[in-house]
Amino acid sequence: MMPTNDQGFTVLRKRILKERGLDLSQYREKCLKRRIDVRLRATGVHNYPEYMVVLKKDPLEYEKLFDTITINVTDFFRDKSAYRFIETRIIPELLSSKKRKGMKIIRAWSAGCAGGAEPYSLAIFFHQVLGKRIGDYHISIYATDIDKKVIEKAKRAEYEANAVSGVDGKILKRYFNYHLKYTLKEEIKQMVRFKRHDLISEKPIAHLDIIMCRNVLIYFSRHLQVKLFNRFYKGLNRGGYLVLGKTESLNGVASGLFKPISIRERIYQKI
Repeated sequence: MMPTNDQGFTVLRKRILKERGLDLSQYREKCLKRRIDVRLRATGVHNYPEYMVVLKKDPLEYEKLFDTITINVTDFFRDKSAYRFIETRIIPELLSSKKRKGMKIIRAWSAGCAGGAEPYSLAIFFHQVLGKRIGDYHISIYATDIDKKVIEKAKRAEYEANAVSGVDGKILKRYFNYHLKYTLKEEIKQMVRFKRHDLISEKPIAHLDIIMCRNVLIYFSRHLQVKLFNRFYKGLNRGGYLVLGKTESLNGVASGLFKPISIRERIYQKI
């Protein structure tokens, strides 16, 4: 007897967890099914049991599936107004706070960093704002993603022209080298530390001044979003900043943990 579509979907999720360690149980089911169905159509199968046969025969299909599920967008300074707010308001305020406290350590986290454009963009902003004073601070930007393949690619910091199409010419000239592809200069690369990390099952990074988790939470259930907001709250230093995507917002008890700095740009500060 052929399992129902829902049964097949449940079995597929368990197979992915067992074989690749990716727990999809907390992802929004409708959203997840849409993305998996893209691979069903691409491989020419009609249901989840048939797709599991494809995964067994072709292990490389897992990489294509994970790329589809996680939507690894790689564009620098995506959502320009949000990045402009970070550059002109958040970073200067953070630096002023550090100066008042006599502190030189700054820690940020790009959670769900995909191809690395987000953490590298943040590194460029710190470099731009601080200028010659960049050496006065110890800045660590942690960049994590669940996809090992995309992490390894991000470490190389090599980008096609379309990924940097929104970058100002002066910044492009200052921070990138070009030879067939655009490659970030070492002074920016060394500010970012990449590693694989599962937001759901692993502990968050701690003692942070900024957490950027943009266009990631939309894939999670409301219950899990609240759980992650609590983790982010604990991971941030007092007065630390949380930056979400334009279509995301705080919900549940999380609304009492952060105050809005910019509702339009979805930027909040730990209370």
